Amino acid sequence: MAAIIVAGLLIAVLPNGEEEPGTSAPPAGPTRAGGDPSQALPTEESPAEVPTTAPNGVTWELVGPLAAPVSTSAGPKQVTETSAAGFAHTPEGALIAATQILVRSTFTLGRKHWEPTIERQFVPSDDRDRLLAELRALDSSQVDPGAFSQIAGFSYQSYTPDTAVIGLVLRAPSTGAPQYHVLSLTLLWRDGDWRMQAPPGGSWGSVNRRTDDLTGVVAWGPR
Repeated sequence: MAAIIVAGLLIAVLPNGEEEPGTSAPPAGPTRAGGDPSQALPTEESPAEVPTTAPNGVTWELVGPLAAPVSTSAGPKQVTETSAAGFAHTPEGALIAATQILVRSTFTLGRKHWEPTIERQFVPSDDRDRLLAELRALDSSQVDPGAFSQIAGFSYQSYTPDTAVIGLVLRAPSTGAPQYHVLSLTLLWRDGDWRMQAPPGGSWGSVNRRTDDLTGVVAWGPR
């Protein structure tokens, strides 16, 4: 699993498995574009408590074969065909940003999605540049778009108004017992929005682990 993530598929795992029944996101309408600039998203003047339940007011919209969350209160505020930005400066905003940015940087979606997402919504660093180089070297014809994990839950590993570390729990395609893995995603508040920090060495395998223990995980994901 880690080797596939290192290759740049991000949440695409176990290519020879079958998708677990009931994990696919329901069909959704076209991705919304723009938004009312007068409806500002919430901001945070002091540290807030992290959510211990699934956020309210969230719908899941398909981005290619993958589902991404849209929140009425936490964003994204600006959505185009290939990007999503404008997240609330709150714990929930960081969670939505982590999920949206991860989904849109997935190799499965194609270069028109992952390249601008990583270039613009990841914090500039050598690790980000390595990640881009890895993806640009991949052969897209070898990708199985039907073999990808579904978001199953989350936990906040740490949170401050400047930095959020979120464990995003993913359920791998499986015909047997559910198999889970966790990506530890770091979000930094930069230039008025949440931005992803690339994994060490540009390798998602460095922040990915399999788990059978869902203690403290809030169930969340497309239904």
